[in-house]
Amino acid sequence: MRRTLSTQARRAYRLNQVVSARVERIFPFGVFVLLPDGTPGYVRRRELTLAGTTDPQQVVSKGQTLKAVVIALPERGQKLELSVRRLEPDPWDLLVSRFQVRDTVTGTVKSFLPGGMFVEVLPGVDGFVPLSELAPWPVQKAPDLYWVGDRVEAMITALDRPQKRLRLSIRQQMMHQARVQQLTGHLEAAEAQAEPSPAAGEPIPGDEPVADLRPLGRVLVLDDHQGVREGLVNWLQRHHCQAVGAERPAEALDQIRHGQYGLALVDLDLPGQDGVEFIRDLRQISPATRVILMSIPDWIAGRGHELEALQVVEVLAKPLNMEEVLEALSRLARGESVGPFRAGAMEPSDEKADPFRQLAQTMRRHGPLEARLRAGLEELVRFARAEAGVLFHLHPISQQVSIVAQAGELPIEEWALPGLSTSPVKDLIVEGGEILESRMSEHNRRRFQKLLDALPFESCLGVPLSAAGRVEHALFLFHREPEAFSRYRLRDARAMATLLAVALESQALEERIRTAGPFLLSGQLAAGFGHDVFNKMSALELQVRELKAACSASTGQAEGVRPDEPCGCGLVADSIERLLETILDLEKTVEAFRELIRAEEQQEVEVNQVVQRAVLLVQALARRSRVQIKPELAPDLPPVAGSPIRLQQAFLNIMLNAIQHTGQKLETWPEGQGRFWITTGVDPDRQVVWVRFADTGPGIHHRLWDNIFALGFSTRPGGTGLGLFIARSLIESMDGYVCVEESLVPLGTTFLVELPVTTG
Repeated sequence: MRRTLSTQARRAYRLNQVVSARVERIFPFGVFVLLPDGTPGYVRRRELTLAGTTDPQQVVSKGQTLKAVVIALPERGQKLELSVRRLEPDPWDLLVSRFQVRDTVTGTVKSFLPGGMFVEVLPGVDGFVPLSELAPWPVQKAPDLYWVGDRVEAMITALDRPQKRLRLSIRQQMMHQARVQQLTGHLEAAEAQAEPSPAAGEPIPGDEPVADLRPLGRVLVLDDHQGVREGLVNWLQRHHCQAVGAERPAEALDQIRHGQYGLALVDLDLPGQDGVEFIRDLRQISPATRVILMSIPDWIAGRGHELEALQVVEVLAKPLNMEEVLEALSRLARGESVGPFRAGAMEPSDEKADPFRQLAQTMRRHGPLEARLRAGLEELVRFARAEAGVLFHLHPISQQVSIVAQAGELPIEEWALPGLSTSPVKDLIVEGGEILESRMSEHNRRRFQKLLDALPFESCLGVPLSAAGRVEHALFLFHREPEAFSRYRLRDARAMATLLAVALESQALEERIRTAGPFLLSGQLAAGFGHDVFNKMSALELQVRELKAACSASTGQAEGVRPDEPCGCGLVADSIERLLETILDLEKTVEAFRELIRAEEQQEVEVNQVVQRAVLLVQALARRSRVQIKPELAPDLPPVAGSPIRLQQAFLNIMLNAIQHTGQKLETWPEGQGRFWITTGVDPDRQVVWVRFADTGPGIHHRLWDNIFALGFSTRPGGTGLGLFIARSLIESMDGYVCVEESLVPLGTTFLVELPVTTG
């Protein structure tokens, strides 16, 4: 049948023909499609998009119709091979129409080589940054400074459209910025100095990149096709890898028995024994050897679940695309997480997700504690097939029981809640233990009457929650049918109660940190504040001395002053004016610092005023760190609702973080200049006031953008991991939002804060 379909496809279609196709199945390595006449086709992952490495599930969905071009007619029962990306305009034409040598481009780090790294400038266009051009300071290895996925800014130093070669320099871009800042004092266009041409022998796009695959160890290639086997062995050896080939499974197993192999590339269709059987035998001899399987897409899809069970790390579709092979092996060599292959990773699944994992994710979300607890209870009720879940709290002073969160269908009688202070709920919290009742007998009804007054049930289970070293909470599940819960459900409730307790502890810790926030900040700012005040006091003393001298001159008593010389009132007035300005400036500084520990109150907040006060407090620290603060505040901003003290503390933490990181970068690169822009504005459509904090620090790797707001996480040596955590907590307490909007490694980071405008 396959041969018949292949023959029909070869007769019906031609190379470069444009066709439409419907997506049938999605896999990590590509997409199976069906043409209107029933002809099956295949689009490998690299042919889906110009980027070439995008997860197919993020690009297409089942049932979607694609426009594609025929790139290979079927051979030996294979499917018609199609390409979607080849219908797109050539991205190199777009590149040369927009950029030329010495222009600045922004791109994403894509992969590393010993001599540098590749940066994707446009989908389908990669530029090479040599090791010497990664930064103004020496960089031993690209991954020491950059991560795959980082956004970077670079200067084009060579552009060859016919050969599709692009060379970039981050070092020259940084030096260019530094020169402009030093010469003009602000960022504006300037001519870059002529740079040397690329050194001979350095790889650039178009040359075959040579990767260091030695960390893979010895590699075995098992394929009965001589051209594929020998070609792969030679290719691996060019990439500094020890590689040997085997034609038959018995030969390969014999080699493995006599030597250690870190990786095996295995064909699925082997003579006498298929690849799956070989892998099982291999696991018995050498369990540590990782396996990458090679075959045509149809056969991989048909044996996918077997391969998943064998923990195959990756699959490569034939005919092999060597860029895909190099990408997969390079990731393995760098020690990055690869695989294991999941046959159903791209297919919708009807299986229910692990409830513990879902609950853990729920508890880790940001937002109000009540919402997180309620969402967690809803998940627990659904999983346990309960009709209601309730989290009770016993007040340590009044000994009254209240409801913290609830979920489910059973209504709770509010009038009965005071009676719970003499019920099993309080007993469980005070005395400990666990409750598992499968039926409300007459005896049990007397014991649980107060709880039954609050809601109807026949089955219930309860476990205490310990948070912050105290037991003040209890988790209960209820059902109106008897025998609804088993001991297994008690075990599950116990495990999930632990996660709920973590959320309670986290909230308590956040509250303690918010309370201590002003004092934490005042400690960090004390040195800078004292420096600023002492400078102004010194200026005050000098001006008083000047005033005294002027007064003496006005009466002709100053030494060396003749009575007929003009002096007197004019000098005195000028001195008094300067003295008054210093006193007023000193008062502003002292008042700004005092506001940090002043009791907060809810009111309308002028964001620009908060920014100005925060800038005043960090100016001294910024000067010592060689960082220039440049506020650009939009006029007539609408007010936001909240606490000016909280917002000032949040802004201070973001500003301190930026100044400290920028200062550390300048220690590595003394020629650089630190800049810190603070801009404000309003989005009238969304009714939010926004504030952007942009620095020229070292940047933040994209995979850390969320982590940096976590409690205790810091990328700065000696950092406490409190600053940005406090900032986010305070901003969210005002219904605001904060995030890393953009970060270019190692050029700088922009934080975005959004606050809702006051209504009414």
